[in-house]
Amino acid sequence: MKFTLEVGYREKHTIEFSFNQLFGTSLLKVDGQEVFRKKRWFSEPIADRYEFEIDGGEQIFLRIEKERKHLVSSKYKIYVDNRLTQLYQGV
Repeated sequence: MKFTLEVGYREKHTIEFSFNQLFGTSLLKVDGQEVFRKKRWFSEPIADRYEFEIDGGEQIFLRIEKERKHLVSSKYKIYVDNRLTQLYQGV
């Protein structure tokens, strides 16, 4: 699963998130800069949460909640400043 979104009101930031089911790698970038990378070798949890703040002209709190639906399917909820803004489902 891979998605990109833009957040911010006065100052725009590009968020890129990717999760590779085969290799168990999660990657999150803000404005092209890697914020974190996580690798899981064997079991993927049913639910996972990524939280961080984007500092700049305005402070933005971003939370991504990942919920495994079936063996290969997941649902992603994206919250900006504690408001649900996007919902993605897929592999």
